[in-house]
Amino acid sequence: MSLIIDLQAVDAFAAWAHRGQKRNTGDATAPELPYIVHPRAVRQILEAEHPDPKMSEPWVLAVALLHDVLEDCDVHHRELSERFGEQVSAAVRALSKEMKAVPEARKTDDQYWAVLAQSPLAVRQIKAADRIDNLRSCQKWPRPRLATKYLVETPAKVLPMIVDDPFLFELLTRELLVIERGYGHLRQP
Repeated sequence: MSLIIDLQAVDAFAAWAHRGQKRNTGDATAPELPYIVHPRAVRQILEAEHPDPKMSEPWVLAVALLHDVLEDCDVHHRELSERFGEQVSAAVRALSKEMKAVPEARKTDDQYWAVLAQSPLAVRQIKAADRIDNLRSCQKWPRPRLATKYLVETPAKVLPMIVDDPFLFELLTRELLVIERGYGHLRQP
């Protein structure tokens, strides 16, 4: 029996899980934003910008909203399974390098990227949307450390796993070029 996913309930759970957390803009002059703006932006990229209606399926949008709760919050993956189903929980686990509630489940960088590269397309699409929002935040606020990391990591890790989605590949490439113009001088040779 599959669960019917109530996206309002998912959003409320994600907002509750991230309560008190702030989006790290890296800019002392920027307003402090509640962290939930990031998962909601990832959902918006998939739901409003992506032309494929499969990106608006409730389980995909649920994963977009929940993609950081295991890493950043004291939420166990079993709770995600119980509330939102195993498909959602498994996808969020794939997108998580570590699980705060299960510290021994930490993946190395190589393990993390290998799991993502072998994940279903929808999981890789969510990761691409996550990176697009992160790149956009580097355009809004000074984030040189993250921008330089993304300049190396995105072409090496994220773009290769999203080649089978031409829309997200092109969007991610465009956002990366903007970051290259703003931060490329900081990249180590």
